[in-house]
Amino acid sequence: MARHPDNALRWATLLVLATLGTAAVVTTTNPGVVARITQKGLDYACQQGVAVLQKELEKIKIPTFSGSFKVKHLGKGHYSFYSMVIRGFQLPSSQIKLVPNKGLDLSIRNANIKISGKWKARKNFIKTSGNFDLSVESISISAGLNMSFDPTSGHLTIICSSCNNYIDSVRVHISGGRLGWLIQLFHKKIESSIRKTMNNKICQVVSSSVSSRLQSYLKTLPVTYKIDRIAGISYSLVAPPTATADNLDGHLKGEFFSLAHPRSPPFTPPAMALPPDHDHMVYLGISDYFFNTAGLVYQEAGALNMTITDDMIPKKSKFRLTTDFLGTLIPQVAQMFPNMTVQFNVWASSPPHLTMRPAGLIFTPTLETQAFAVLPNSSLAPLFVLGLSTNLSMEVSARPDRLVGQLSLDKLLLELKHSDVGSFSVAVLQAIMNYVVPTAVLPKVNERLQEGFPLPMPENVQLFNLVLQTHQDFLLFGADVHYSG
Repeated sequence: MARHPDNALRWATLLVLATLGTAAVVTTTNPGVVARITQKGLDYACQQGVAVLQKELEKIKIPTFSGSFKVKHLGKGHYSFYSMVIRGFQLPSSQIKLVPNKGLDLSIRNANIKISGKWKARKNFIKTSGNFDLSVESISISAGLNMSFDPTSGHLTIICSSCNNYIDSVRVHISGGRLGWLIQLFHKKIESSIRKTMNNKICQVVSSSVSSRLQSYLKTLPVTYKIDRIAGISYSLVAPPTATADNLDGHLKGEFFSLAHPRSPPFTPPAMALPPDHDHMVYLGISDYFFNTAGLVYQEAGALNMTITDDMIPKKSKFRLTTDFLGTLIPQVAQMFPNMTVQFNVWASSPPHLTMRPAGLIFTPTLETQAFAVLPNSSLAPLFVLGLSTNLSMEVSARPDRLVGQLSLDKLLLELKHSDVGSFSVAVLQAIMNYVVPTAVLPKVNERLQEGFPLPMPENVQLFNLVLQTHQDFLLFGADVHYSG
């Protein structure tokens, strides 16, 4: 609550999280949503990503190595190492580090590879063969990840900008065969061949995993969401990602737009200064701009219009939407239209506005309502038009994939805009409108708000340990991440 201060895709978890923290610090306008990933989030991403990278490295194909040997007094012979298979590629120590103004560095230390295979050797008419085991030990891998964005689509892009690896030692153990001892004589040549091959292939796999698998996955992440037949949300990046010493920060557009008539809002987002919290993996700063663009789109589409009739009032209520009841307050209504039901048409005369303060959220829609008598032929006879100045408290809460809201009425002031039944004091309607708005209007609005609005989350990701706080001009949403792919 925030009313008071208070296997293939696992590799992609690095960018699953980075997607939440990507966009730029240098932009010409403020973003509607600021996203942040902390070192805690990068550590989790590293665990998930390296687990899949390990499986990719285990798929490395090792070619056959053949050569000749010469032994004094015995002459020249030939050997071949073949059918080599990686039995295990262990990556026990890995880390992703933030590199300010550059991106991310992936480092892996003390990795090791277990390889098994077959060998054979021939000297004149003598043939021998056997098996061997080989270990590649103390491998270190370092890779630089540079992120940018496609300005046309707003999608995140990533490349492996650099990759280096170092192998400390290669050890071969040969078994079987009458000439196995000969193979031991040139094991250094075998070790050198294995070292060269693995040095070339390790970085190929790392780069390929980033540029193909990871990049392909990122292209599936939606940067826009269709909410309903009226509106969508844009979470497109507005600039390349930027890393700081503590976080991967980013700016997202964070804006509702009309599906039928998209256009830029006539107002801009406020600047947001996220607090230096690091307890959770990811944070989202969601500005009041995000919510106010929603109000603009729905108000312009007429989606905030509502009709209130007597059957929407609880039967046990003493307040009725009939001319007879209104006649007890405004006698001329009952005199002019006896024994008829009354209908209120409610609409927002201007886009509603949400204000965010540390003390809570205040929602101030400007509403108008026109009362009609429903004639026997179902046509409508106008009675009067009221202006409704409202102050509503808004509670925003978070679910694992979306934000939901709840409105409650704090204050309602009435103004008589026009009357077709003669003059009367608007004060006589205060009690009935104080009842009708929270009883018939707000439940309809809250029903929609409880459906919620989706957060910019990739598939197979769930959020937990959710926290929500209000700050000046923005809502701070923090969470930890679980990847279930």
